[in-house]
Amino acid sequence: MIIYWELFSVFFKIGLFSFGGGLAMIAFIQQEIISRGWLTPAEFAQIATISQMTPGPVAVNAATFVGARVCDSSALASFTGSLVATLGVSLPSFILVLLIADSLKRFSSSPVVKSVVLGIRPAVIGFLLSAVVVFLKLALFPLLPNSTFSKFNPFGLFLVCFLFYLHYYRKVSPIPLILLAGLLGFFFY
Repeated sequence: MIIYWELFSVFFKIGLFSFGGGLAMIAFIQQEIISRGWLTPAEFAQIATISQMTPGPVAVNAATFVGARVCDSSALASFTGSLVATLGVSLPSFILVLLIADSLKRFSSSPVVKSVVLGIRPAVIGFLLSAVVVFLKLALFPLLPNSTFSKFNPFGLFLVCFLFYLHYYRKVSPIPLILLAGLLGFFFY
């Protein structure tokens, strides 16, 4: 029972104090989950990757997968852990929207509100850059199974650069790029 309360409170805190959407929350989720020993960095990397590939918000998907993984002693415990973590990360946004939805129209043109939003933007970019660094480290220095060290992965660097080029300069949709990366990973890893 304690693990459910802890899952809820951790994900509620993540949902309450994270701005910028799911990708900006990834570094915050990673810090909270790994510091508690719930997952190893390699396990979190798998969950973060799956969370991005499955439909829906990244943070909600990550919370669902982490809740299931932390409470995986039985199907019921796994389901309950998923539900509790998902509610924890989603509830703060729901409550905030209920509280400010009515007054948002009245205050959206306020200089104070505009200043607050402008002040939050750099923080969101910082969170996004933090997520980029986390994923670059995982792509370029993957943790080896049953090992405490990692080694540089030149193929990962090639893949990052190649997929960035295809997406940014050639405007290839992310869906075929994800499929291509999965296929290349299957054959080369």
